[in-house]
Amino acid sequence: MEDPVTISSGISYDRHSIDRWLSIYDHKTCPVTKQALSDRALIPNTTLLRLIQSWTAKVQRSKGLLLDASTPRRFDVSKMCQELGEALELEAQLKCLKKIKILIQEDDDDYRRVVMEKAGLASLVTSLVMRPSSFDQHADDLQVMGEAAIVLQLLNPSQEELRQITACKNGGIIRPLSMILQRGTYQARIHTALLLRSIFKLVTDACKCDIPMVMFESMTEILKDHNASKGTTLALLSVLMHVIPFGNNLSKVIEAGAMSVLVELLLEEREDRRKCEAMLYVLEALCKRAEGRSELIGHPAGVAAVAGKILRVSHGVTERAVKILLLLCRYCVGNGVVKEMMEIGAVAKLCMVVQVEGNGKTREKAKEIFELHLKSWNKFPCFPLNCMP
Repeated sequence: MEDPVTISSGISYDRHSIDRWLSIYDHKTCPVTKQALSDRALIPNTTLLRLIQSWTAKVQRSKGLLLDASTPRRFDVSKMCQELGEALELEAQLKCLKKIKILIQEDDDDYRRVVMEKAGLASLVTSLVMRPSSFDQHADDLQVMGEAAIVLQLLNPSQEELRQITACKNGGIIRPLSMILQRGTYQARIHTALLLRSIFKLVTDACKCDIPMVMFESMTEILKDHNASKGTTLALLSVLMHVIPFGNNLSKVIEAGAMSVLVELLLEEREDRRKCEAMLYVLEALCKRAEGRSELIGHPAGVAAVAGKILRVSHGVTERAVKILLLLCRYCVGNGVVKEMMEIGAVAKLCMVVQVEGNGKTREKAKEIFELHLKSWNKFPCFPLNCMP
C-alpha cells in the first residue's frame, strides 16, 4: 500500500486498488464490510501514509537502497538515467524513477540543474509523464506517470526547459497532469500541483483556453483537504489566478464547486496575506459572472467571509473584499444582500474604510456602495449615523 485512502465505510485501502474496485468494476459496496457506500469520495489517510513511509525508509536502508555520504552521486545519476532510458517494462521504469527521486532529494539545487541540463533527465522524465494515455488509464501506467511527475517537479527545471516541455505538442503535458491530479497518489498529486504552477506561468494563452474540466474538479478536491499544505494551496490558487481569464474557465471553476470551497478556506484563514489575497482575487473574478455571484450569495457565510477580511489582513485584501461587495451591491439588490450586509456588520466596516483606509481607490469604491444603498441602510435603527461618509 503506497497511497492509503479511507472510504465512507471507514475502511482504508490503497488508492489504486479501491479506485479500480469502484470505477473500473463499478462496485457500489465496501469490499470488506459489503456495506453500501453513501458516496465514492476517497479521503487521504495521512496518518497511515506517514507510517508506511517510515517503514519503507527503514526497509530501504536495510537493503542499502538509500544513499549515504560515501555514494558517488554524479556517477549514480548518469547510470540511473541510462537505466531509465533503456527500461521498457513498467516495473523497471518505476524502480529507476524511485532511485532517481531518492538521489535528487539528497542533493542540492545546483547539482539537480546540472544533471537535468547535461544528462537530459528532464526531457526523459517528461516523456514518461506524456506516455499515451486516457482517463481510463491502467493503474500501473498511472503510477509510472505519477512518479515521473514527482521527479520532474523535484528537478526544478529552468524556465527555458519548462518552455520546451510545454511547447511539446502545444501544451500536451497538461492533459496527463490533469489525470495525475485526479487519480494519482497523494504525493503525486501534491507535486503535480506545484509543477502546474510553474507551467501555467509560461504556457501560451491558447493552452490556457483548453483545460479539461477534470483539472478544475481535482484542484477543488485538493483544496477541500484540510491536510493540504500551505504551499500546495498557494500553488493551486496560483494556477486558478493564471487560467480563469481565458476561455470558458470561469464557468468550469464555478461548476467544479470552487466557490463554496474558497469561502470555507477564507473563513478559516486569519493572518496569511498571500493566501487571503489569492482567494479574494479568484472570488472577485468569479463574481464578475452572474452564476458566481449567485453561488457566493447562496453560501450561508459567503458575504460574511468576504466582509470579515476588510481592514484585518492587508490593504490588498481590503481592496479585493470591497470590490467584491461592490459587485454584489450593483447586481444583486433583490437577493437580500443589502439587509445581510447591515446585519453582519459589513456596512460599519465600509464606514471605517471611508474614514481610515489609505488607498484612495478603495475609499471611492466604498463610497460608491453607499451611494447605491444609503437610503435603504438609513432606515435601519443600527445604522451608524455618526460614521456616515
